Amino acid sequence: MKYRNKKDYLLGKDSTELEEFAIQFGEPAFRGRQLYCWLYTKRAANFSSMTDLARSFRERLTEDTLISPVKVLTEEYGSDGSCKLLFGLPDGNRVEGVLIPDNERLTACLSSQVGCAIGCKFCATGKIGFKRNLSASEIVGQFIALETAANQRITNVVMMGMGEPLLNRSAVFKAARLITDPDGLGVSRRRFCISTVGWTPGILAMCKSNMRFKLTVSLNGTTDEQRNSLMRFTKRFPLLDVLKAAEKYVHIAKQRVTFTYLLLNGFNDSLEDAHRLIKLVKHIPCKVNLMEYNEIGSEFHQSDKKQTEDFQSVLRSAGLTAIIRTSRGEDIAAACGQLAGGYETNTGK
Repeated sequence: MKYRNKKDYLLGKDSTELEEFAIQFGEPAFRGRQLYCWLYTKRAANFSSMTDLARSFRERLTEDTLISPVKVLTEEYGSDGSCKLLFGLPDGNRVEGVLIPDNERLTACLSSQVGCAIGCKFCATGKIGFKRNLSASEIVGQFIALETAANQRITNVVMMGMGEPLLNRSAVFKAARLITDPDGLGVSRRRFCISTVGWTPGILAMCKSNMRFKLTVSLNGTTDEQRNSLMRFTKRFPLLDVLKAAEKYVHIAKQRVTFTYLLLNGFNDSLEDAHRLIKLVKHIPCKVNLMEYNEIGSEFHQSDKKQTEDFQSVLRSAGLTAIIRTSRGEDIAAACGQLAGGYETNTGK
């Protein structure tokens, strides 16, 4: 499904940009601030509801602009309450986003790219290849669409959907600021997580910025050989360099980092791996999330329950916080590593 237009999209613009936008329309700057409030604080779905804007301005907005570039194509609901939306983008590309309810918490998992260049062997997104980065407008548009589908406020955001967020950090950082603006969408910065396979320049860029979001780094191996065989682009950044960058962010942001470790049967789930992992991260304030592998038809298989629990016990005996993360949304292909936007493997179609 393709839909094209030459209209400007308003989601993704910050307050200053909307002020300049209003001036270009011949309106005073404060109209842009009002527009920001309607778009983000009040989550207005149409211009007719923006009642404190002049009718003539609203008519021009309707004629020349659209609120979001994202259209919901399909909705799927899992047996565990999770929800997956397939989004259509203006150029005909597609991405997916997921809602994960958990008691008082409602987490949105957002995509940052159409496809992914990292090519992780255990991930469905990597198997469709890289198409393009998403704009900040498209990332924020996913958030709004997911919140609308849930009919309740999202409390947590994880950039763990399709793509490597730090390969699109300009758009991701801008979207993150908009989503966590207390005067806008209002998600706490402490509840906004950027996940990476260990793209070191991106982690160092987070260190240099004034952002203090949660950082999650996917290790998935305790040697460079293991990581490189799983995630081919990680060859550019040795494991020790990744850990140094993560440790630097911990000290600057003054919050611990989360290391995720995907357990793969007979590949990286031995107790020897567990002891190596301890040596790698024990000096860094962190927690370790042990992830279950979600089948995508690759060469790997999920570690059995006993091996997973034994791995966790070794980490805990060394004083590490180690949590086994149960997959959510697996029955609708919405779990970690399963998002593919409806594309066929290795075809891009």
